[in-house]
Amino acid sequence: MEQEIKDLDKQIKEMRRAATAAPGLEEKLKCQKEIKALEKKRSDKRRAMFDAQDNIDQHRERLIEEIEAKLTQETGRHLLFSLRWRLI
Repeated sequence: MEQEIKDLDKQIKEMRRAATAAPGLEEKLKCQKEIKALEKKRSDKRRAMFDAQDNIDQHRERLIEEIEAKLTQETGRHLLFSLRWRLI
């Protein structure tokens, strides 16, 4: 996902160069629209990546809490029943 964001950054940079080099207003406008679309796509990718990282962090914290709970469990022995044997 990070590579996709880097690729989008490159495309945006190239499109900005093309916009400044464009001779006519119509071409510049077209480039600006394309830049805006690429920036939105990049923003969506970043948001998705951050959301995924947040989910991973939450899952990791839950696992740590579960492990801590298991480590703090106390064990004990309780008499449940007793048997008596007699030989006759």
